[in-house]
Amino acid sequence: MRKRLMGIVSAVVAGSAVLITTGAHALAAEPAAPPAPSAERIDALPAPFADWNVSLSPKVDEPGALLLSYDSPALGQRSDNTVYLPTSYSETGAKSPTLYYLHGTVVSALDNPVTDPVAAQESLLEMVGSGGGDKQTKLQGFAEQRDQAQFVVVAPDTNAQNSWCESCLWIDGQRDLLPEAPPVTAKTVPAETVLYQELIPLTEQVLNVRTDRGGRGISGFSMGAVGALIQAFRHPDRFAYTAAISGPYDFVDDTFWRNWVDVVGYMRDQGYGVSVTDLPRWRNFNPADLVGNFAGSGSPLMISAGDVCAPPTDAAGAEDCADDPALRNPAASLIESQMRRNNDEHIADIANAGVEAKQVRYSGIHGAYNHRIYPEVIVPGANAAFAAEPVTTDSFGYRTQDRTFSVWGYDVAAEHTDTQFLALENARHDGHAFSLRGTGVVDALTPASFTAGQTYRVSYSSAAGQNRTEDLTADPQGRLRLDVDLDDPAYATKADALALFGHAPGYARIEVTQA
Repeated sequence: MRKRLMGIVSAVVAGSAVLITTGAHALAAEPAAPPAPSAERIDALPAPFADWNVSLSPKVDEPGALLLSYDSPALGQRSDNTVYLPTSYSETGAKSPTLYYLHGTVVSALDNPVTDPVAAQESLLEMVGSGGGDKQTKLQGFAEQRDQAQFVVVAPDTNAQNSWCESCLWIDGQRDLLPEAPPVTAKTVPAETVLYQELIPLTEQVLNVRTDRGGRGISGFSMGAVGALIQAFRHPDRFAYTAAISGPYDFVDDTFWRNWVDVVGYMRDQGYGVSVTDLPRWRNFNPADLVGNFAGSGSPLMISAGDVCAPPTDAAGAEDCADDPALRNPAASLIESQMRRNNDEHIADIANAGVEAKQVRYSGIHGAYNHRIYPEVIVPGANAAFAAEPVTTDSFGYRTQDRTFSVWGYDVAAEHTDTQFLALENARHDGHAFSLRGTGVVDALTPASFTAGQTYRVSYSSAAGQNRTEDLTADPQGRLRLDVDLDDPAYATKADALALFGHAPGYARIEVTQA
């Protein structure tokens, strides 16, 4: 019976994409108590935070950690988040940077304390069981590194009994025709909304932390690593450091990972269908399709994967491999080997996209080396990134299927189909020149780089040459608003003549000069 039960549960976990291990490395000396944050900050919270019943207190089950809890309007439930303050943190001194950490998959069928006796049969199952986000967060050893880290760590969704982000990929889910049926399917949640409209602004109100891009970073493990890449590539102007621990870079064109995403239901459960019918929509969240967005950020990127102990590369790796043998954990070994293959195959593509990524290889299966990579790679890397002045390129490119987006001071709204990418190309950060490629009517608001009330001449050019000019007056914020109909034949490209259905994306170059 036990053998049969373990076979069934192992099959469930084999579709989880986040098999992780504990071991001797999980044990550490009890860290010192964290610096005490000021209760006055919570008492003086402005709207809307004042209505969220916010609390910040020591985390009972984790010395050296704090628990930031609040009533989430987006989730409609209480949200628990773990906070690790560095010993250098001060309530009144210099503001600290913040690194946000995203956990990996939690198996919906096991995300219930009732299943704990079953999950406890195997350490891997226990880590993806109830409150798996909390267990995975502890793998990094955040509390033990507060002396070395010069930044705050905030880890969302760390309720020890239940996780709200099970297979959410840390994106905003959308309602579709498929019913939500936990535990058969994971919960559809607005994870990205929680990050940017709730957790990040709340953290910046409750703690004495920086609010600029140079003082913010994002990291994650497994599914959370994919989530970190997605968020860094969708919002390159928000983060100065990105670290992805054991996550695939491409889950659309890679056969193994495309099938894995289908089996686990990451995109399906968030309302984005299955690969057979909805693969074009998946590309809006696939890091490999968005990496060009990150090229203009000038921010460091770290990606890592284990070597599945074949063979261990150093003494510390040998110890991890002895604690968590690959042969005893075939599913965890399979997952990590496929992540390693995926990253190895695409590291050159990342460089060709203009992104300088640091690839790190450690010995170990999925989750076994997390306790090493955080202190040895992420802490020094993030410390250096936060201490440096953020740099950007002279111009940038950005593409998305979102109908509205904001990036590098531009606010853009477009009318186009759900699977159509709209691209900003060769866009100057001062808004004086940029290109639009896509379909539909585009409303673009430039960065606030102009003199309020002054008139400027805006030139619109197609691929074939200049089409028209108009004079626009900068608004009180120093921004210009302009509209471009990319479906207008004047902006057609040569590719349009080859389109079998509809038309190819239009192209317009916009340049602003003094009127």
